Amino acid sequence: MDQIMSESQQMTMERNVEEMYHNSLEWQSEVSLWKQEMKFFQKMLDTYTSNCLSVEQKQRLSHFQNLLIYYDGELLDQFKQQSRRHAKYLAHQLEENESFNLDEYQQKFGGLSSHLSAFATEYRRYKKDFFGLMEELIDQSVVKMNKTELTDSE
Repeated sequence: MDQIMSESQQMTMERNVEEMYHNSLEWQSEVSLWKQEMKFFQKMLDTYTSNCLSVEQKQRLSHFQNLLIYYDGELLDQFKQQSRRHAKYLAHQLEENESFNLDEYQQKFGGLSSHLSAFATEYRRYKKDFFGLMEELIDQSVVKMNKTELTDSE
């Protein structure tokens, strides 16, 4: 009976390790997508900065630029590195078929999931606010172009 219980527990643990491993691969993919989006956001900032008219817009633009530098240059790289280590650790556990020490795992990687989740929430807010400002700047750019066209046609 003890052997059946032990085999059942081992199979459950292996499934959990495999699931955690796949989650870590998803995290790596998500971080790569975020980094790609950051490059696009930087291009938008570079393109529409000249359309900033008000002091308030310039302050918001500066805030977004600072966050972008922090996210892309530091935070996402940390997440990428941590999720790689996480995947490597779990792959090793699966390959070696060693007993899985849940306490050790939680000590090493326990907060990674919650940090990524918290960042995802913060990042959604960032994108919403960022796109709001970009919409304002694009609208201003269109108005400016229309005025220029009217002036040129006279």
